[in-house]
Amino acid sequence: MSDLAGRLTAGPCLLLDGGLGSMLLAGGLTPGDAPERLNLNQPDLVLDVHRRYVAAGSQAIHSNTFGANPFRLAHFGLDDQCAELNRRAVEIARQAEPAFLLGDMGPTGQYLPPVGDGDCDRWREGFLVQATALLAAGVDGIHIETMGDRREAETALAAIRSLDANIPVLVSLTFDRKKRGFFTVMGDPLIASLNTLLAAGATAVGANCSIVSGDMGHLAAAALAEVTGPLVFQPNAGQPGERDGVLAYAQDPRDYAADLKPVIAGGAAAVGGCCGTDPRFIALLAEILARPGPGSGSQVAT
Repeated sequence: MSDLAGRLTAGPCLLLDGGLGSMLLAGGLTPGDAPERLNLNQPDLVLDVHRRYVAAGSQAIHSNTFGANPFRLAHFGLDDQCAELNRRAVEIARQAEPAFLLGDMGPTGQYLPPVGDGDCDRWREGFLVQATALLAAGVDGIHIETMGDRREAETALAAIRSLDANIPVLVSLTFDRKKRGFFTVMGDPLIASLNTLLAAGATAVGANCSIVSGDMGHLAAAALAEVTGPLVFQPNAGQPGERDGVLAYAQDPRDYAADLKPVIAGGAAAVGGCCGTDPRFIALLAEILARPGPGSGSQVAT
C-alpha cells in the first residue's frame, strides 16, 4: 500500500501530471467524443500520454476517468460500461509505472435546482458506481476535481468515504476570480469551502482549472494562509483561444513555472497542471522541486 496520505501531509511537495484531455485531443481524440472511450479502443494513445508525464517528472498521475461517471457517460451511450471503463483506465495508467496513481472523478455536468434538475441522492448513486470500480482496480487515491459546486464535491466525497474510510481523497474545486475574492460558479467562497471539505473527510483540498497560473498564485497565497490542511493547485495554461481551427493555449511554460514557484515554496502539498498544460510544464516544475533552497520541495511546510 502506497503512503500517499503521508506524502501529502508531510511532504515534500508532490508533482502531479498536466492536462490529459488536451493531450488526448492533440494525439487524435475526436473533438466532442468521450476521452474515456479511448480506454477501450485506443489504449496505446492513453498510455503514451501517461508515460510522457512520468518521463517529465510526474510522481502522481490521473487515470483517464474524469468523465467516467454514469451521468456523463450516458451522453455517449457508454453508461452501461462505467465499471469497465474505469477498470481499464487504471490498468493502462499502471503500465506507465507512476509512484502514485489517482483515480480521477469529475463532475456530473448537472446542477442543483433552481439552476438545473440535479439531485444529490442520484449523484451519490452514480459516484458510488465509479468509486467502487476505481477502488476495486487498486488506485492509490482518488482526486475529485473541477467541481463548481461544493455540494456536489461533498456528495462525491461522502460516496467514497462510505466505501473506504482510509483511501486518500483529494478534492479540488474550480474558482473564478472576482472583486471580492475567489468563488465557484455556484458562489462558494474559497476559504470556507476548502475548510468544509477537509472537515468532511478530504485528505487534501485545493483548486484546479478555470484560472491561469498568475491568478492561481493569488488564490494559493490566500488558501495557504487560512486553510488548515494539505493543499493542491493545478491552474490552466493561460486562456484558451483558436489556432488553425483548433483550441489552443498560448502560455509559455516558463511563465507558468515562475508563477508556481512561490506556491511550492509557500507550502503546497501538490502541484501540477490542468487544461492546456503538457509535459513541458511538468518538466519545469520538476526542475524547481529538484533544486535546493527557496522554491524547492525542501521548503514545503507541513
